[in-house]
Amino acid sequence: MTLAGDSAALAIERAVRAAARSGNRLLSGSTALVSVTDDLARTTLQHALARMGVRAALPGHPADFVFVDTSDAAEFAASDAAADSSLPAVVVALDGGIVSPRGTDPAARIAWAERGMPATAALARELAQGMVGGAAPRVAVSLVLEPKTAAFTLTLAAARCDVAVFSAVSETDPEIARELAKDGRVAVFAPTDETSSSRIKSVDAAHAAAILEWAPDYLIDDGSHLIRLAHTERPDALDWLVGAAEETTSGVRPLLEMVQQGDLRIPVIAVNDARTKTGFDNLIGTGQSCVFAIADVLDAAGWHAPAQQHRDDGATYAGLHGTRWTVIGYGPVGVGTARFAAALGATVTVVERDPVRALDALHDGFEARSMADALATADVVVSATGVWHTLGRTHFAAMRPGTAVAVAGGIDDELALDELRAAGWTMAPIGSPASALEEWRAPDATAGPYVVAGGGGVNYTAGEGNPIEVMDLSFATQLAALARLMRERPAPGVHALSAAEERLVARAALAARGGSADADPESTRAGGAAQPWPIHRYRTHNIEQ
Repeated sequence: MTLAGDSAALAIERAVRAAARSGNRLLSGSTALVSVTDDLARTTLQHALARMGVRAALPGHPADFVFVDTSDAAEFAASDAAADSSLPAVVVALDGGIVSPRGTDPAARIAWAERGMPATAALARELAQGMVGGAAPRVAVSLVLEPKTAAFTLTLAAARCDVAVFSAVSETDPEIARELAKDGRVAVFAPTDETSSSRIKSVDAAHAAAILEWAPDYLIDDGSHLIRLAHTERPDALDWLVGAAEETTSGVRPLLEMVQQGDLRIPVIAVNDARTKTGFDNLIGTGQSCVFAIADVLDAAGWHAPAQQHRDDGATYAGLHGTRWTVIGYGPVGVGTARFAAALGATVTVVERDPVRALDALHDGFEARSMADALATADVVVSATGVWHTLGRTHFAAMRPGTAVAVAGGIDDELALDELRAAGWTMAPIGSPASALEEWRAPDATAGPYVVAGGGGVNYTAGEGNPIEVMDLSFATQLAALARLMRERPAPGVHALSAAEERLVARAALAARGGSADADPESTRAGGAAQPWPIHRYRTHNIEQ
């Protein structure tokens, strides 16, 4: 199979995206066998995978992913493909063929996610062992409801917890919600059918109130929305809520403001800030899932970069290779987004207010420019700030028609589409009715920028959310936080996980992935000094040790 440069780049991009999408898998940290005959395609694929943190499979060892030339070869390779890890291999062909062992029905998708989260299972077993007598703790989970969250709630139920889950309409897969409700082990406060746009706000508000009325002892929150609801409109919930754990950066920020103003009445563990969460979920998982989801949407809509908008040669989507991306915000999510876009051949410019982070971007090989400079030449713009109204009307007006705009991670109204509406901008879908791409035009304009997935967090609105392996780490970290809340009942405030708790989670994940780390030293000195502090280079007297 021989491919020219541009066609090779596009075939490789589609193959890599398909490999991740077929099983909601994480590429970073995995192993791959590249059995591609064309030298250019093989080298390009190996380079892209290496930039994403994929290791070459060792000779004689099974791989997590296998890349081959053709669909026939994929079927042949799949007969022998397996993995030492909890999930078997996915085989992908550069001609579009794919063999994935994951089933497609809701029960199979949940079972697949549960199978792929061994660290979560290990921490759940420890949590169950730590419960001695008494009533089962009531745990409410407020997260995007898709197969991984469903599997997590079932794991909590298996650990002898009473469990309920809440999820907003825009963040719920109704098929998964129905399957979970049918199982009966978890109380589901989320839509199990499609919800009309006129009812979304009322349905979400009713479900949010109902899960607090369910009287949870502990809450695993996302965006601290339920924590803030309890402190404002549902204060009775604070009578039974012992503590909470917060999943996101955008959720920790208002909690810190509540602490500063003396308003936070329960202990909350900032799971988001743990190294086993931020360094993997935010950076790697969100980076991969957002870049791939953006590309999936653009590919399905036949998008062209702005410079190609007036082509009349019938060409369709040409891939990310050679496109110019502007990533706004260079925290962990921005770093991951830039890294994965660049791995697929995009040129990345970073916009960052913090000069230290902007300097980081330069040293990572990206440009660091002002917003005005970066937007004017961008083909794709990604907001990765978690800040309300990051991109407003003046920013959209500065973009070329056809520029694709998306949110990575995200909060409500990170794109100020309300400003556009108020100023008379109009919106129209691009492509088929099911397309997740919309064109926004200024008054009297004939064309405008495109918004991906309605401006919501693109990985969970246009995709299946973060990959299973990275959520395994996040959920295991949540369980470490839950165990701390049950064990210590800390005072009201925002608390961090300890280094020991981070290491506990990391060791469980390492073991599941076939890795290891040296044992912790039996004793350590404060600050980690190698010698007792009185021993130094310029001493003039012998010192007893």
